[in-house]
Amino acid sequence: MTGAAASNTMTHDQRTRPGDAGRTPPPRTGPVGWFGRPLHLEVRTPFEHRSLRRSALWTGHGIPAGRGRPLLLIPGFLAGRHSVSSVAHVLAAAGWMVETASVGRNSGPAYIGVDAAASDLERMYETLGPVTLVGHSRGGQFARVLAVRQPAAVAQVIAVGSPLLVKYPEIAVVKFPVSLLDRGWRAGAFGEVHPDRELAVDLDRSATFPAGIDFVSIYSRSDGIVDWRSCIEGAAVTIEVVASHRGLVRGVAGITAIGRALARQDG
Repeated sequence: MTGAAASNTMTHDQRTRPGDAGRTPPPRTGPVGWFGRPLHLEVRTPFEHRSLRRSALWTGHGIPAGRGRPLLLIPGFLAGRHSVSSVAHVLAAAGWMVETASVGRNSGPAYIGVDAAASDLERMYETLGPVTLVGHSRGGQFARVLAVRQPAAVAQVIAVGSPLLVKYPEIAVVKFPVSLLDRGWRAGAFGEVHPDRELAVDLDRSATFPAGIDFVSIYSRSDGIVDWRSCIEGAAVTIEVVASHRGLVRGVAGITAIGRALARQDG
């Protein structure tokens, strides 16, 4: 591990600690709770990305050899292929057969994105065998749902900065666009309206995680978007790092932690 990785990665694999269990994180009250996260900490992202590109990690060094194993990246809410392009580059350099889920900007109802990612998963599984799912933010929720629905097709789930205990973070920067998009899709802005399919995704989001699939949740207490407490659930082993929300998939600390999670496949 490089010095930069060591200083920014406080990794510790653990199951949910006493007091962390349950499906709802502690409430946040008042203006600070509503605005929620230290958004100014997200200004770190360009610096995190610059450090990544200058590090040995950029060439795949320090990531477990993929040996052609299939890996599906799932971007977060209102994000797209570019948001996970850096981690895709690193993992591909290490020999993983990387694809990015065809979720577009990952907006609108969850069932549309889940269905798109499910099609990618099925195609990869039929050709290459069980697939590792790495999802950032909302993408980690989708990865969990896919594991519940298609456990035979999934080798491992790695959720990165994913609010696993809530559907959306309860902060203004997320809540406003979510409210607009929710009203839009229910009015038909994304085509046919299927509230039953959205409900099915909501139920599978909190369904019992399949036994036999390794599940890792990577989080940062200084994440400027997602409350770290919502990333901890009983089914997942956790790895804590120091990074911004976007830096979790664009910086040394977050991608080093993804490498640690991948190494669990090799025992």
